[in-house]
Amino acid sequence: MPVLTSLERAAITAAIQRTSDCPGSITKPDLRAVFDALDDWWETTGAAAGNTAIPQPQRGTLTSKQKAAIFMLLLNKKYEVI
Repeated sequence: MPVLTSLERAAITAAIQRTSDCPGSITKPDLRAVFDALDDWWETTGAAAGNTAIPQPQRGTLTSKQKAAIFMLLLNKKYEVI
């Protein structure tokens, strides 16, 4: 999956600004830079490292979407976002 488009990044930046999770001490451009950096990191390092961590044969059996869903459940549980 390619990096998000500029419009997609802007949309998620705006979405977090409407929640209580938005840090008040960070400017809008700085918050956008966080999303940009993490999206770029995920594409260059994160997804590949996560995929490599999954044991076979599950790695070859699960789809990218299934792997992402599992990863999101894990992250949400770790940080109690659910």
